[in-house]
Amino acid sequence: MRSTTPALHALHVALDALPPPHSRKGPALGNWRWTVRQRLGAVRDLLVAETDTYTAAWRDATAAGETTLLTARNMLLERIRIFDNLVLQSPEPDAVRRDLMRLLVDVDHHVARLREVVAATRAEPRPAALD
Repeated sequence: MRSTTPALHALHVALDALPPPHSRKGPALGNWRWTVRQRLGAVRDLLVAETDTYTAAWRDATAAGETTLLTARNMLLERIRIFDNLVLQSPEPDAVRRDLMRLLVDVDHHVARLREVVAATRAEPRPAALD
């Protein structure tokens, strides 16, 4: 997956840097865990900032019954919250990496969907009474 969003790309790069099993003792695995956790925080910040960045689009989407965007965003934030500690504590880094790759794909799809909604709301003519 190659995302156009820098935070998602940085997390993907960090996930791909998981040390091989024979070198997971000592600081290598700890450094990987810490880097992934930091990159995960940047993805969380990206999702939280959506409502500030696209205020009008969120308002228009919600008014149009597109509450699925907000629900999906909140579910993604909850998954990130769960992984926040799991990244540091799980004895199975391969399983964490696999699950975070799935999360990464889901966040990328969410960001793409949000961009579609923003583009659609900007393309739609607004009634003169609202201008």
